[in-house]
Amino acid sequence: MILPARPEVGYELYLSNNSGISGKLRKKIDDFRVEEIIEKNEQSHWNWTKKEENGKHCIAKITADNWDTHILVKKISQQLGIGQRAVGFAGTKDKRAVTTQYFSLFTSPEKLSKIDLKQIEIEFLHKTTKPIRLGNLIGNKFLIKISEISGSKSDISTILNELKEGFPNYFGIQRFGAIRPITHIVGKKIVKGDCEGAVWDYLTKEGSSNQNTEARKFLRENRNLEIALEKFPPNLFFERQMIKHLIKNENDYIGALKKLPENLSKMLVHSYQSLIFNSALNERIARGLGVTKPIVGDKVMPMDKYGGPDQRKIIEVTDRNLNKLEKRCKEGKAWIVGLLPGIKSRHSNGLQSEIESTIMKNEEVEFKDFKIDMLPELSSLGMYRPLSQRVNELDWKVDSSGNAIFTFWLHKGTYATSFLREIMKCKDVKNY
Repeated sequence: MILPARPEVGYELYLSNNSGISGKLRKKIDDFRVEEIIEKNEQSHWNWTKKEENGKHCIAKITADNWDTHILVKKISQQLGIGQRAVGFAGTKDKRAVTTQYFSLFTSPEKLSKIDLKQIEIEFLHKTTKPIRLGNLIGNKFLIKISEISGSKSDISTILNELKEGFPNYFGIQRFGAIRPITHIVGKKIVKGDCEGAVWDYLTKEGSSNQNTEARKFLRENRNLEIALEKFPPNLFFERQMIKHLIKNENDYIGALKKLPENLSKMLVHSYQSLIFNSALNERIARGLGVTKPIVGDKVMPMDKYGGPDQRKIIEVTDRNLNKLEKRCKEGKAWIVGLLPGIKSRHSNGLQSEIESTIMKNEEVEFKDFKIDMLPELSSLGMYRPLSQRVNELDWKVDSSGNAIFTFWLHKGTYATSFLREIMKCKDVKNY
């Protein structure tokens, strides 16, 4: 087992043993392309895919080049003169990528056609009565180039063979912030009821680059909001909104957090849940328990009609059903799951639950903490997530310039970087 550079976010243990090919993702933005998949075998059960001439929502297919999803929603809503909640989408995407995804917009096709934003293409599809909600997709299709590789084709083949039954389904570094990995830190403070600490961390914690460090450092050391507002550049939309609110409403940290789009503020709590999940998955690998072969006490999620994990069904592994579930997991028709803790979560008696319980104890957090009374919209009931995933319809090559090029698709909620980090094994997470 190859160990990561250090035990931090983005440096979890690898499942494969062969040395990686190193390299760099996104040397150019269009080296990383992702497109949402909303149907398989011409089947889609999302209500928003149904055309309704009298519908109030426009469904549009938007291709964006180097856009953060939350900022894109903000800009689109401003140009349409609607609230950000009137813009629906199925999932957030990496900023440093060319992304194609579906949006529902509470507007008319005429207004939609007048949106003027750089590096986006908008294709109106139809009108409908139901908006798009988070999770209303099957998966994502990827076309990714890894530049500056040092390994060989045989290295890639060896690693892919090691991962033929699945790769660790870690939340990727993007979940926590690739340049400024702080979302889980802010999320923990929200969960623990420390809104003041959450706001100051969001505003002042620095990242791995020198970008905007002067403004954040000034505010951290001086706490002078008025002068800091002059130092924070216009592209830091959300920070500036929070600062403006605090200038007008001294010490109203709950109100400052409410200045964030709801989907973004929910992601802060989700990021903390993701940290706990990743830590438990990392520990399971460290113990040599594996992530694709269930043991008694594990919980398993069966396959839904689209071939992905069915979040509605959880089966506990017992002596009686072990062989059957082990076979299903080997076939890729079931998955061992780990916990994303929430109000309704409960620990069971299996080793996976023992690991999760220990991690939560070390974090000094309990299930009840995810009931966030001061910001109830951020409360979380908890859910399960597969510990592993498989790459679907994988095709790859090394081109004449020595770049590794991969095409594949993944079920929703799965990070391409969690697969590619096993191939690359870079010491610097910024390479992802």
